Amino acid sequence: MKTRIKFSKEGNLRFVGHLDMMRYFQKANRRAELPVAYSEGFHPHQIMSFAAPLGMGLEGKAEYFDLRITEEGAATLHSAEAAERLNREMAEGIRILSFLRLPDDSPNCMSIVHAADYEILFRAVAPEDKIAGQFVDGSAYRSLTGDEERSLRAAVDELLQRKEIPVQKTGKKGNLRELDLRPMIHALRCEDNRLRCTVAQGSEANLKPELLLSALFSLDTARPFAAMPRRVVRTELYDSAGKTLESYGTIF
Repeated sequence: MKTRIKFSKEGNLRFVGHLDMMRYFQKANRRAELPVAYSEGFHPHQIMSFAAPLGMGLEGKAEYFDLRITEEGAATLHSAEAAERLNREMAEGIRILSFLRLPDDSPNCMSIVHAADYEILFRAVAPEDKIAGQFVDGSAYRSLTGDEERSLRAAVDELLQRKEIPVQKTGKKGNLRELDLRPMIHALRCEDNRLRCTVAQGSEANLKPELLLSALFSLDTARPFAAMPRRVVRTELYDSAGKTLESYGTIF
């Protein structure tokens, strides 16, 4: 049986890399005694795949991985029980949000990721900052002043009016190449004391939020924000039709 697990990764767990997260869940699946299916061969491994690696230092409120359950185990396992068993093995900062069954012909989550939502909150750095709320680890984020919000909105408008947003990106081999970010920005707005954006994500095109922010903060009206401590949170993943990855599954 194919299943899809949705989870959140917040607080200090944002500093745990993708490969370590994969190993973490493999161990958690065993401790939870889930009837996980394994590959065949000399080195069997759990049949699982993650939707999209989350960058180091970023939080996620809608992360996904697919997990194959044995047919024997599927006969007695239920969504609520599976999520509860796995949640008992989770460290602080990780929470299983849903555990769903997928159709047998459903593509794996990695292959269908097309876009992602992010929000960027600015951290409080001084006692006089107006506190707007707290992150999972207890640190606070603050409200933008009226002038700050107007400046940020003006910068967003200026950036979105451009037909091209060329930036230089360092490739894996250290070579510089030029990218046009504009086609990869589906939405960008300033609201509720934060930036919100929907950007291309996946194998065809992938825009990291820090690259978008570097382009935004290069504008005169937004340059002061570049020095502000901030928290970047991925809040959802979508396929090419705008469906969430969670919508593919059903409770079992």
